[in-house]
Amino acid sequence: MSVGSLVLAASAWAAPTSAAATLTPAVATGTNSWYRGPVTLNLSATDGVGGVQRLEYRLGNAAPFQTAVSAGAPYPGALAGSVKITQEGSTTVGYRAVSGDNSVETTRTITVRIDTVAPVVSWPGIVAGKVGHTATLIPTRTDPAPGSGGVFIHKMWIDQTETTPLPVRTSTLSTGAHTISVVASDAAGNAARFDQTFVVTTSFGELGTLIDGFASDGAIGAGLAADLRAKLAEAASLAEAGNANQAKRALNQFVAAAQGGSKSGQVRDTLVGDARYLQQQIAGELPGDPETGMIVTPVAGPDPIAPVVPLAASTNFPGAKFRVLYFSATKGFRHDHIPDSALLVQQWGQQHGFDVDVWDPRLAPASLTSTPFTSGADLAKYKTIIFSSPVDGTNANSPASADALNAAELAAFQEYIRAGGGYVALHGASDAIHNVAWYRDLVGAWFTNHPGGQNGEGTCGSCINVRVNTEDSTNPATAHLPKTWLTIDELYNFDHNPRAEVHTLLSLDEESYRRSLNSGNAATNPLPLMGGDHPIAWCQEYDGGREFSLILGHDRAQYSRDPFTQILLAGINWTAGQSDANCSTFRQTRTLITSGAAAGTLTPESAAAAAALLDDAQAAYLRQDYNAAGTSLNKITAIAGSPAAGTGEARGELDRQVRQLRSWMSSLKNS
Repeated sequence: MSVGSLVLAASAWAAPTSAAATLTPAVATGTNSWYRGPVTLNLSATDGVGGVQRLEYRLGNAAPFQTAVSAGAPYPGALAGSVKITQEGSTTVGYRAVSGDNSVETTRTITVRIDTVAPVVSWPGIVAGKVGHTATLIPTRTDPAPGSGGVFIHKMWIDQTETTPLPVRTSTLSTGAHTISVVASDAAGNAARFDQTFVVTTSFGELGTLIDGFASDGAIGAGLAADLRAKLAEAASLAEAGNANQAKRALNQFVAAAQGGSKSGQVRDTLVGDARYLQQQIAGELPGDPETGMIVTPVAGPDPIAPVVPLAASTNFPGAKFRVLYFSATKGFRHDHIPDSALLVQQWGQQHGFDVDVWDPRLAPASLTSTPFTSGADLAKYKTIIFSSPVDGTNANSPASADALNAAELAAFQEYIRAGGGYVALHGASDAIHNVAWYRDLVGAWFTNHPGGQNGEGTCGSCINVRVNTEDSTNPATAHLPKTWLTIDELYNFDHNPRAEVHTLLSLDEESYRRSLNSGNAATNPLPLMGGDHPIAWCQEYDGGREFSLILGHDRAQYSRDPFTQILLAGINWTAGQSDANCSTFRQTRTLITSGAAAGTLTPESAAAAAALLDDAQAAYLRQDYNAAGTSLNKITAIAGSPAAGTGEARGELDRQVRQLRSWMSSLKNS
């Protein structure tokens, strides 16, 4: 028999074929594609010739295979089964089928990520429940192996007062008992609350170090610092010699000097408190230590946010009063909030009476089929256009790609704005069209970078905690907000500070996150930010149109938080001309004066005088001297009131804008 005939006569046995394995639940029960409990691995395979003998799986590439399900002879042509996976960590699960003749399929894999254990937080600077008065406390955060990692501190309290997660300088605390509380979660969303109670102590040496620090910071003068050091040294010497009463008298003199010479309440209280502590210590009268230690309480962590789908390419709601365009087409980085904000805007349209068109091919079929940026006349059907993170490749930090709008589309958009159109810039709208100065002035500032966060936040791995300042509480977009408030979001830095050109509504308190515990090594190496003044939301009337920028909004969770969504809705209504708001700017007023002088509607003398006064007012505003700003603006209204200054129409418009600026300054002064 030939070799060829032997081959032809061979049995038709072949390895079985597995279907792709699936998991139950199909969607991860934790965040970042992690499960927070057991997972069922579902397997199935077919073999129409020899039948399927068994299905096997292994937990890790080096682990032995185990049988998930098996069948007896005669072996069925199809076999299915499941097995519960409980192994913690990210596991490459291999699976394969074995046929009736023991032919083995090539191993296939699926990744199963399980983490059921909450992270652990400890404070290594606290020893036996005590810490000195010159320490900086930075917590150690670990996720027990093999965990999901990325531990994030969601909330932090010091003695029940909420703060952003920062290192704790014990010099800001009084001597005695305190409690630091944090809620931390890992990348899977397992979370716990950690309440650490401890006692702050002090010593003659630490009080001397505090004096040096206060003097170095300028909190106390050099003369007072020298006097305090001398009295402290005298008290320490007397105490060491066993002269307790004389040491206590020296400390009384220290207290009198501190109370009489320190202007800062916290500094004064610290100096006095430490001296009183030392007096009690010398006399053996310190109170007994309270109970200290850590209490750990499981709490609910962040849950995954389900994917959303916008309603339709064009909504046409009964009774709608106007139409808006939602634009989120991307040619660079794509933000995952885009579908969420698109759906939210459409739902608002239904609730508040406006129709919505969506332009973003990646949201098909909810998107228009072709660009609406064809001409200013065509765009005129929209009362406002929402740029929802249409990131392109014009930022040097992004992959090279086309502009968000090509030249013809940009020309149409400019025509629309100059005809009085509205524009809302949401989050990554400031990371687009970086090569067109007009767009920078419209959006207010270009994105450059942002600090990173930890995946344990759950819904935004690049987000960190921040305190936001409400600067203009008279604006409809911010009237519902407290003067300062806490949120978690991605925090942009810009190519320049836009404050001088725009009407700032919200700003970031950079000190609330410059040393954030949730941003890399920022606790010990402070983040490079914007120099302390950091606008993050603003409005303006620019080049004929109405512009509103809200640069928060990276986190998908923001679109279910009413305080945030009210800001955005008010911005839509104002830019669409459906509500009034004071969005006056010094740039807008300066343009009015310059154009009036060029057109001859303001006399050269009055225009020059008004421009100089406006410069003075702006300088005063930037140094937060709102009284001086108001005084200069009053003088401009006097110029506008003089018939000799120009035409009635030009003077009237100048008067209107200056009064808006003055009203803004007044609201800032009273806030």
